[in-house]
Amino acid sequence: MTALSSEAHPAGNGHSANGNGYHNGYTNGSTPVAVATAAPTTSAPFANDAFTHLTLYTGNTMRTGTTGQLNTSLKKSNQELVSAVQDSLLYSVNTARIKGGAITITDETSLGPLEGDRSLYEITVKMFYLSEPESGKSLDVGLLSTAIAELEAALGIADIKLDHFILSLPHQSFDENGLDDAEVEAFKTEVETAVLPVWKKLSELRQSGRIGRVGVAEFSKQQLEVLKEAALAAGAVAPEVNQVNLQDCCVLPKDLINYSKDQGIELLTHGDSTEILPKTTFSSLLQPHLPKAASTLTPNFVLKYSAFITCRGLITKKGYIVDASA
Repeated sequence: MTALSSEAHPAGNGHSANGNGYHNGYTNGSTPVAVATAAPTTSAPFANDAFTHLTLYTGNTMRTGTTGQLNTSLKKSNQELVSAVQDSLLYSVNTARIKGGAITITDETSLGPLEGDRSLYEITVKMFYLSEPESGKSLDVGLLSTAIAELEAALGIADIKLDHFILSLPHQSFDENGLDDAEVEAFKTEVETAVLPVWKKLSELRQSGRIGRVGVAEFSKQQLEVLKEAALAAGAVAPEVNQVNLQDCCVLPKDLINYSKDQGIELLTHGDSTEILPKTTFSSLLQPHLPKAASTLTPNFVLKYSAFITCRGLITKKGYIVDASA
């Protein structure tokens, strides 16, 4: 069991400087700045269509230069994602696939099977649910199935086996001071109504062998306890991984470290922004290319994935899938 390790290869490492000259998205947490707009060479014939659904596959950021160099001032930035989406729109929107009211934009460099046997790789996924469900309702379980199907298309692997799957809840941030009694009760209600249906589906995938380890992001000791209790009561698995952004706390609380050791929960650090793709940022990205859709589409989730060659200690593929609907 691991008490604390740095996130050397899971998909949540997203702390990067901008590798292509853009300065956009978020810097230093959740303060939005203007998205740099680069007009496409020619407008797509469907630019002013009102789409009801959009799927966007970014390029492989390990090859496009979007990942860039590490910079401590940008460790909580969503700049990598914003730059990758901007590149995909700029260079791939004209070759988008249209089916009814749905549009799929794909940077073709991101697609295709892994080189060599699947057993050589460790595949890690982090799914960011971007909008809170209505009161009393759960996160959309169907989006989980959609995300996995889209990942299978991106990597060219049917019935894909994922080594790690990290679930990121909407607006979830780490509180090193813990929760008071009222907050704990509110979180119990949130888990039981909003989170548990998705967690049960993840557990089914875990128990069937489709996922190696399942985890969450930005959970305190109390929140891990709440999720574990609710999960076990529902016949689901307990969380096995917890990602924490150390910019939210300089030192991890001892109670979290000790609880994780005792429960066999792997603690990982990461640099993802809490609000990785707000609607305003997404709209700004779409505006130069799909102005009609920019005003109507809202992002549902971002799926961040990486493929790590274990014997070489090398990430060979890393990218994002963005799903949005009207």
